[in-house]
Order: sequence, then structure tokens, then C-alpha cells
Amino acid sequence: MTQPDGGQSPYDPPQQPPEQGQPATPAPGSVPGQPAPYQQAPYGQQPYEQQPPVYAQGGQPAYGAPLPKNSLGVWSLVLGILSVLGCGLLTGIAAIITGTKSRQAQREGLADNGGMGLAGLIMGWIGTVLVTLGVIAYIAFAAFLVSTPEFQEGFEQEFQDSYEQELGDSGATMDPELQELMDELENS
Repeated sequence: MTQPDGGQSPYDPPQQPPEQGQPATPAPGSVPGQPAPYQQAPYGQQPYEQQPPVYAQGGQPAYGAPLPKNSLGVWSLVLGILSVLGCGLLTGIAAIITGTKSRQAQREGLADNGGMGLAGLIMGWIGTVLVTLGVIAYIAFAAFLVSTPEFQEGFEQEFQDSYEQELGDSGATMDPELQELMDELENS
């Protein structure tokens, strides 16, 4: 690019005089001072050649192409985190399964993020154990609560009150057998 006063911009590549055998005007689509497109590289420089990939264990490329089973490790980690945060037993089991498959893919050379799979596997087990212990504790607490005398007395009184409300002013009396059972419960 030339300046309005006819000088050269400091950002332009330096102009070289044309060599013998080259036209004085650059070819269309080429940049002045640079080799024309699709020409051979100057002497001493090697043209770009694509290197063959290095193969890892299992016959898969070690670099270049993304490994196809890396998503298993990511899924395992995400599901493991969700299971530890209390999102349920199913996320923990899914984290265990995907973590195991991720570790297997890493051993076969199909993935390179076995650490994520291991982390997801561990968190999946932790989340599964925590949810299972929580369910067991809830059931034990409910069983303890039902076995207390205060709960039983409250349940009996509530049952009797609802039965009496149901009978209402109809003049009907309580079933004699039910009355005997209620008397036995009160006496025990």
C-alpha cells in the first residue's frame, strides 16, 4: 500500500527487485514480496508434509483425532457429582456404569481421560452409599416413631374421633367387637 504522498507504508513488506525469469508484476491473487500460491518452496526449506500418526496401545491414533470415548469420562464425572449432591440412586448407578466403561476405554487406548472416569466412579459409589444409608435411616426413624406410646395413643384417639364423627347424630353406636378391642387397647 502506498501513502498518498507516494511513499511506502512501514507495514508493507519490503519490495524486492524482480529476479531474472520472473515478471515485474505479481501474479493475480499473490502478495508482493511473497512467493506466489501453489509454487515450490525456496531452496533450503522443506515443504509441509503431513506426518503419519503415532499409534497407541489398541491400534488407535495417539494424537491428531479426538478420541471417540472421552465423553464417557465426562458423563461419569457429572453423574457422580449429581449423585453426591443427593439427586438419587439412579444417577449414582449411572455414574458407576459410565465410569467403569470409561476406565475400560482408557485401558484399550480409545480414551485418554481415565482420571475423570475414576473420579465419577468413586463419586457414584459415594452417592449411592449415601442415598442408601439415608433411606435406611428414614425407615428406621419412621419405625421408631410408630413404636412410641405417644404415637399409638394419638393414633387411637384420632381413629376414635373420626369414627364418632362418621356416625354423627345418626344414633348408631360403635360396633361391640370394636368397642371391646378399644377397651383392651386402653387397658394395656
